[in-house]
Amino acid sequence: MALIKNVGKAVLGLAVLIGSIGKFAPHLFFDLPFPFSVILWVTTGHPMPMYFMPDAWKEDEIDSWMKDGDLVVATGVKSGTTFMLYCTHQIRTKGTDLDDELFPDVSLATPWMDLKQSRTGSWAEQKDRYND
Repeated sequence: MALIKNVGKAVLGLAVLIGSIGKFAPHLFFDLPFPFSVILWVTTGHPMPMYFMPDAWKEDEIDSWMKDGDLVVATGVKSGTTFMLYCTHQIRTKGTDLDDELFPDVSLATPWMDLKQSRTGSWAEQKDRYND
C-alpha cells in the first residue's frame, strides 16, 4: 500500500511539474526529442502543431510578402503537399536539367510560409528573410 501511495505522489508531482512548465516556460518542451516534445506541448493545452504560424495568411499580411507571379499551393492534410510543390516547381521551370542542379530540396525552392523556421522566431523576422 505504501508503494502505491508513493507512486501516486510521484505521478502527481510530475503532472504538476509538466503543467507548470507548460504554463510558464513551454519553449522548454522543444529541447526534448520528438515525439515527447509534441506530446507534452499538446497535453498542456497548446495548439497543435506548434511549428505552424497562421500569421502569414492574415488579410493584412498577405500583400506584404506575396509578389506578382507567386503561386500558392493549398492541399489537404497528408495528401502529398511536398509532391505537389515539386510538381508545380517542375512545371514552373519547365523541368530543365539545369534547374535540377539548383534544386536539391523542394523546401528550399518552395518555402512553406506558415511553417515556423526557428524555435523563437516571429512572423516579422521570417517575413524579412522571404522579402530579401
